[in-house]
Amino acid sequence: MECRVYAEDPEQNFMPSPGKITRWSPPAGPGVRIDSGAFSGWNVPTEYDPMLAKLAAWGDTRDQAIRRLKTAIEEFEIAGIRTNLAFFADVLADPEFRAGRIHTGFIEQYMKRRKIPESDGSIEEIAQDLAAHTRRPLSKPTSVTDAATTSGWVTSGRAEQLR
Repeated sequence: MECRVYAEDPEQNFMPSPGKITRWSPPAGPGVRIDSGAFSGWNVPTEYDPMLAKLAAWGDTRDQAIRRLKTAIEEFEIAGIRTNLAFFADVLADPEFRAGRIHTGFIEQYMKRRKIPESDGSIEEIAQDLAAHTRRPLSKPTSVTDAATTSGWVTSGRAEQLR
């Protein structure tokens, strides 16, 4: 089973997220393989496909492969840019995916039925949301500087979506 890790933001219609990778710590272990040329300090360019890595996991059964891939995603640390790692973690937990009921329209249907938790703004709920997200791979800008150095390519793409 393979995840193609991209510098993109699934919450913004998979918009590319170029910029400087400030932390890169890939997973390792039995039944896990990563193919990549990315590293801490590398700038994801705007001129090319934003694929960062191919993350693969395998096992004797589908469930074992899913468990290994889920663990690998949780252990994969990328900061400074947004990635699709948390999206993959959510997909791996989806009952339809786990049951093997996938097809060429799976992602589109998944995005329609998927629930993104909304906060009521209470301190307790904000703390729960924060705790849940700190267990996920880092995939959003980690500083004001990272967020402020958004490339012209991303800015142009966002402007195009607003038309």
